Amino acid sequence: MTLAPQHMVRIGIAAFFIAWLTTFPMSGILLTHEQLMPWFLAPHILVLLGLGRLAGRMPLQRLQQLIRISLIGTVGLSLLALELNGGWSIPLMVLLGIASAPVSLRMGQYLKASERPIVFAALALAAGNLLSLIVVLIPLSPQLKLTFVSVLLLFLLTPLGPGQHRREPETAKLGRLLSYLPFIFVFQIVSGLMYGGLIPAYEAHAVAPGLEVIFYGAGAIGCLWLVKYTQPTAMLIGVVSALTAFALWSLLPSGAGIHGAMFFMMVAAGIIDLLLLFLVLKQTDLVRAYGYGVGVLCGGILVGHLLSMALGGAADTIAFIGLILLNMAVLSLYLPRRKSEVQAVDEPAEQTPETRLPDTLVQILSDQEQQVLRQVLTEKTYREVADALSISESSVKTYMHRIFQKTGVYRRHQLLELIRNPRAGLHAVPKQVTDPDKKAKVA
Repeated sequence: MTLAPQHMVRIGIAAFFIAWLTTFPMSGILLTHEQLMPWFLAPHILVLLGLGRLAGRMPLQRLQQLIRISLIGTVGLSLLALELNGGWSIPLMVLLGIASAPVSLRMGQYLKASERPIVFAALALAAGNLLSLIVVLIPLSPQLKLTFVSVLLLFLLTPLGPGQHRREPETAKLGRLLSYLPFIFVFQIVSGLMYGGLIPAYEAHAVAPGLEVIFYGAGAIGCLWLVKYTQPTAMLIGVVSALTAFALWSLLPSGAGIHGAMFFMMVAAGIIDLLLLFLVLKQTDLVRAYGYGVGVLCGGILVGHLLSMALGGAADTIAFIGLILLNMAVLSLYLPRRKSEVQAVDEPAEQTPETRLPDTLVQILSDQEQQVLRQVLTEKTYREVADALSISESSVKTYMHRIFQKTGVYRRHQLLELIRNPRAGLHAVPKQVTDPDKKAKVA
């Protein structure tokens, strides 16, 4: 896959926020005390959920103004953290959690406005974690590092692009996203518990500290196709990777076992994070989906972190039990969900008056041509049709060329008119059947 320079810039801008998040407020190397992370996360979650709840009531222009103010406030508070310590740290983290929630949404807007949102999301996750590794390795003081990652956030002020600021009408249903949120929440709790015990052990044995972030990116990019086309399978691979991490940690609690456990856990985290972003970016109303989805994800992280702090040495045992229960729940849901998805693919989609094809067209078009035509008539672009049917864009163009040849019309609006008023255009439809799969049917 070749990326144009403007695509790389868009991915980089989204990655800047991820790098800031992972190096500073989310228990990163630039956070002075690990106990400060809950003070950041709690208000961050509340604001994200609030944005999701108020998504339909907030004018788009006001939302963009809020994002710009929040972005500048986030950069200012991050730089202020260089100077404030002691009793001022907690109020600062609370304010930072509030201010950065709309900035997180801005990152989602960048991904949503891209040509291939899910591909760009995977690359941004990998690039953001790789940038955090670079921040760890560069020989600068913590103050200069925090200044660097904070100033990079200002690139999020860059316009999204012509026509990308509009928010589409709320027509997409959140049902699919909501069905996955309980799993996302529990997974983040379990992973938070594991990190609480695993990270100290890993840091004591790590041959190359920071190498684990590469495995996070490998998980996100490596499972990109699965996340895009078969989400239950991607979910299962993420859970199995996490279970493998627990097994290695239990069987080999030092050296290679600790490294393997951390690497597999990072692969699992990359897969599940990408899965959530895919479900969010597929929604028409990004604000509502992002607020609910990322808010629940952060909620799981917060609960897991608090349990890890409270349980101390017992966290690994509790997390192991929790992960077994999580796997049992996923496996019990996997087969029914998988079966329903296969049925949904095999069964024809619900047809509206605009996409119901007359018998004359059904007789002369192959099944695949009918599927492509129905998708095109819903005003989708060829790229969107290709994504919906899991075929290439060139294949869509080939099918459309065949459809035009068989129907004798060469414009989309003419096809729509032919479907709405088939008698008026029947003379334009060739009587000869050119598709061999349809000869027996016509005969």
